[in-house]
Amino acid sequence: MDRTCFDVVIVGAGPAGIFAALELVRRDGLSVLLVEKGPDIDKRRCPARTTGICAHCEPCDITCGWGGAGAFSDGKLTLSPAVGGWLTDFVSEAELQGLIDYVDGIWREYGAPDEVHGGNGKTIERLRRQALLHGLTLVAAPVRHVGTERAYLILTRLRAELEREVGVATSTQAVRILT
Repeated sequence: MDRTCFDVVIVGAGPAGIFAALELVRRDGLSVLLVEKGPDIDKRRCPARTTGICAHCEPCDITCGWGGAGAFSDGKLTLSPAVGGWLTDFVSEAELQGLIDYVDGIWREYGAPDEVHGGNGKTIERLRRQALLHGLTLVAAPVRHVGTERAYLILTRLRAELEREVGVATSTQAVRILT
């Protein structure tokens, strides 16, 4: 990383930071630096995985590092605007679904499986009726199950591609923003 001045500095190499960098490198002429206080994905280690006891590391390799807090999760991607927050307060449901589909396409481009779970209409309707009998509302949401090992592989592939065009500084904490 020879540069000291960048057009864009992204703080955090979780999903939002990684995907922001990916989008920015698709625009010609922008120099981008991605800063992450935790270690690179291949250097993330948690003593609790062997001892069963949290060592209170700072920063925590489970929540910090390339890939973010979800890097070692089971990799479930919810593909519906009906769950996960209030983004429809800012964009229409159709636009949000388009963005979800776009990001899902990138995950598949880098190796996520094609199979989506939760799409059986008859089963969903039967469960929806049962839920109503108990005063509950079932919100059906299709889910792509990437899996822990495959999520790690995809994040590693994204890292390899981005490092060709983006400055990446892991184990580097941003301490202030200069304007």
